[in-house]
Amino acid sequence: MPAKSHANLGDALVKQLLKDGNEVVYINCFKIENAPSSLRQIDVSANKNYLPENALSITTLLKKINVPDNRNVVNSLMFFLVAKTLENKEVQALLSDPKEHFDVVIVEWMFSDVFASFASLFGCPLIWVSSVEVNSHILSLIDVMPNPAYSTDTLSSSVTPFTFKERVKEVWTRVKEAYYDYMYYDKQQIDIYNEWVAPHFIARGRKPPSFEEFRYNASLVLGNSHISMGEGLRIPHNYKPVGGYHIDENVKPLPKDLKKIMDSAKDGVIYFSMGSNLKSKDWPVEIKQNLLNMFGTLKQTVLWKFEEDLPNVPKNVHILKWAPQQGILAHPNCVIFISHGGLLSTTEAINFGVPIIGIPVFGDQFVNVKRSVKKGFALKVDLTYDVAEALNLAIKEMLSKPTYKERAKELSYIYHDRPMKPAQELGHWVRHVVNTRGAAHLRSPAVVVPLYQRLFLDLVALAAIALFVITKLLCYLCSIVFPKKKMTALLYFLLGLTLTLNSCHAYKALVVYPMPARSHANLGDALVKQLLKDGNEVVYINCFKIENAPSSLRQIDVSSNKDLLPTKALSITTLLENADIRDNRDMVRRLMLHMVSKTLENKEVQKLLSDPKEHFDVVIVEWMFSEIFASLAPLFGCPLIWVSSVEINSHILGLIDVMPNPAYSVDMLSSSITPLSFQERVQELWGRLTEAYYDYMYYDKIQSNIYKEWIAPHFLAKSQKPPSFEEFRYNASLVLANSHISMGEGLRIPHNYKPVGGYHIDENVKPLPEDLKKIMDSAKDGVIYFSMGSNLKSKDWPVEIKQNLLNMFGTLKQTVLWKFEEDLPNVPKNVHILKWAPQQSILAHPNCVIFISHGGLLSTTEAINFGVPVIGIPVFGDQFVNVKRSINKGFALKVDLSYNVAKDLNIAIKEMLSKSTYRERVKELSYIYHDRPMKPAQELGHWVRHVVNTRGAAHLRSPAVVVPLYQRLFLDLVALVAISLLVITKLLCYLCSIVFPKKVSTVLYITQKSRHQPHSKIYQCLLNLSIRKHD
Repeated sequence: MPAKSHANLGDALVKQLLKDGNEVVYINCFKIENAPSSLRQIDVSANKNYLPENALSITTLLKKINVPDNRNVVNSLMFFLVAKTLENKEVQALLSDPKEHFDVVIVEWMFSDVFASFASLFGCPLIWVSSVEVNSHILSLIDVMPNPAYSTDTLSSSVTPFTFKERVKEVWTRVKEAYYDYMYYDKQQIDIYNEWVAPHFIARGRKPPSFEEFRYNASLVLGNSHISMGEGLRIPHNYKPVGGYHIDENVKPLPKDLKKIMDSAKDGVIYFSMGSNLKSKDWPVEIKQNLLNMFGTLKQTVLWKFEEDLPNVPKNVHILKWAPQQGILAHPNCVIFISHGGLLSTTEAINFGVPIIGIPVFGDQFVNVKRSVKKGFALKVDLTYDVAEALNLAIKEMLSKPTYKERAKELSYIYHDRPMKPAQELGHWVRHVVNTRGAAHLRSPAVVVPLYQRLFLDLVALAAIALFVITKLLCYLCSIVFPKKKMTALLYFLLGLTLTLNSCHAYKALVVYPMPARSHANLGDALVKQLLKDGNEVVYINCFKIENAPSSLRQIDVSSNKDLLPTKALSITTLLENADIRDNRDMVRRLMLHMVSKTLENKEVQKLLSDPKEHFDVVIVEWMFSEIFASLAPLFGCPLIWVSSVEINSHILGLIDVMPNPAYSVDMLSSSITPLSFQERVQELWGRLTEAYYDYMYYDKIQSNIYKEWIAPHFLAKSQKPPSFEEFRYNASLVLANSHISMGEGLRIPHNYKPVGGYHIDENVKPLPEDLKKIMDSAKDGVIYFSMGSNLKSKDWPVEIKQNLLNMFGTLKQTVLWKFEEDLPNVPKNVHILKWAPQQSILAHPNCVIFISHGGLLSTTEAINFGVPVIGIPVFGDQFVNVKRSINKGFALKVDLSYNVAKDLNIAIKEMLSKSTYRERVKELSYIYHDRPMKPAQELGHWVRHVVNTRGAAHLRSPAVVVPLYQRLFLDLVALVAISLLVITKLLCYLCSIVFPKKVSTVLYITQKSRHQPHSKIYQCLLNLSIRKHD
């Protein structure tokens, strides 16, 4: 793209890659001077000649000729630039060289996907770079197209929440673009590819891939976006927002003359620049003079980036032919930035905390300014001949109200408060893609799901066919058995029956972990310890007391919740006999609600809630099938953070965003993994529908009653009106999730879902006890570690199975460590019984070769962390899906819980020991797990601080949350179209009744009445009609 602003992004990316020690070939329009030997540049600056320069001049744009916003013009221009770039002799020489090798291809996406073919040609991963904020165009390259009810395309100027008109416009644009892509633009791109790239595949003796094969094959998108500037739209794991990576960390000092001007500007400096593409010299003479006159009336010093000298310049105005923009904005005296609203300028304004007056001209500038105005740090002035007068009013408005500057500083804090600097993060993710050979684990499962499956059209078709067949069959049976008059009534009765039967600074946090299970407590304890480590004060409602706690931790004991667990029902013996209890959803829901009620009933908890002096900066709660604890946030007037103890699922996402599509996402208790079969998709859809029904009919009422009994009275005691259940239910600021892409799915997530899986694992693993260390060190054939977790007791294995397991373990060469609560008789020499097992330390030992586990998420995470393959024996809950995912990822085997478990386990152990692929794969996943910008525990602490310091992190919330279901489904548009068609039809019928003779109408009526008669009679009526009309 022959535009300096785009080149600035490309140059910054290349410089970061060079800084990281890489070799780069750079196809560009603006040469980097004094380049190192590791950079080879291919000059395509001839592309500058193809830009419609006059169309982009201020004079032309003042005439409201919207050439730059004309989508056909933009697409045609971009395709032409792509063709001319590929036509370049040096580019063709690069593509034709069979010795040329690359580890990654990185391309700026600008309305064309042709360059994606480079990755296929060189056999390496592809990374797109998006120069604009997150939008439907770029997301659709790596995920399904987002809903136009709350997302925009690249050239849209709308911001959420949309009006009805804007939603209609967005959906019409998508439909129209899909049509034009299919009919015209894709063919143009294919022609360019076939002419300039495909021959190089053939020259290498390879069949050129089709356009569709490489088009959607990107590993990653590096987006020049950030939540401080854009929308909180949910994004897939392989979209990385690194907006601001072009900004120098160490801003260069200003030239001495310019520094002197800015230092002495006691009333502040106003900086005016229309960017690198628009020339200020093109302002009409009248406007130039009006601007100078207006600037001359101000107390402030004005710096105007202008390409020429100007006559009669006021004393307070300084003309800059070249302006070090970042240096100017970084100066503390810069009070206003008058800008065209380009994304780079907007980013720099937020980076340095300077409010903006935007004069948008074309492209994404309109939406950038509109978003900035909505965020409260900008004003908009239209490009007209009255621009000087409008600008004067905007300057006075902005100078008179400190809110604009304050809001710019707030957004600047949000912009800077991220786990890693954007340029460093860019380098990190490029390395990650290269080192993981394309980062397939980051890809969205939705990409491989066809449209008909996402819309469940196959299910609709099957249901329609089934209904048709049943109806016909019933009609036939009724015609034989019953008289004709009774047939219709009976048919309706049977159909009805059928349908019925199928129907920061230090802060104070309240942390709530009422689940009486050791594994859940481990997560809660790790979270609390990180908060304490960060210097905060914590009140912790828990079931397992932390011993030797510091004075900054106050614990409220709800260990009586342990008595509520159906321990007998959850024993191994019971589960062996009764598999149905393992994932009984109703039992789980009722148990969790009972536990919440008992927690709230606790005297210490009630005392805490009733204390008017009690204050918290944040409430952090483990979500376990109940949203009642969300009411604690409004009670204490602070933000709410949910913690999810399991992998990403529809339940937890539904609390902070719209429910994900069941065609490629699962709920919390599902054991399915993507891609889903037809049966699994139907099962997921049915599960969502039935849960929604039961929530509405039963569970929500139970939750509401518990809230009214135990929490609502405390609002009244504080003279506050208790909020309704629906008011606080979906009001969380953030979800901290015990998940990570190395273990789970690449489902797209909202910005306020933070995967911090593994935060419970100690960074510095404790050394093993001496006796255990000696056993593991001397295990020359390796160690097999066997543990069924903290909730299931190995002592509950039936005697027969225990003996079979001991006999089987005794036949192995390997040393076996079995976590067992009691002593066992006749234990083989190679088997060691551990009443207590330091699991992380065992898995960290290099001699640990297999981990036999129940498949709990914490154990699975630890296995991946330390690179140990797993044999899973899932028992209940999410263990089934964890083991299934682990098998799918290639580092695990599954053994069913049965009386043949010893025999099956023996086969699985031999399989795993005989094939190195399990060990190799878990090491690969371990690299993926560890290769992230920040350690999970530190990231957890970071995001809690971020929520507190930004007063609830409203900027992270998804725009989809506030869009009602009928709008997301465009039901209002459907209704409008239907009503319009009905009115038009009625109007046409009325007009026809006036225009045509009554006899014709009569014949028409006869024709309609005859539709059930023999075809010859209908034909005769139509014939009569045609004769009369002819007469």
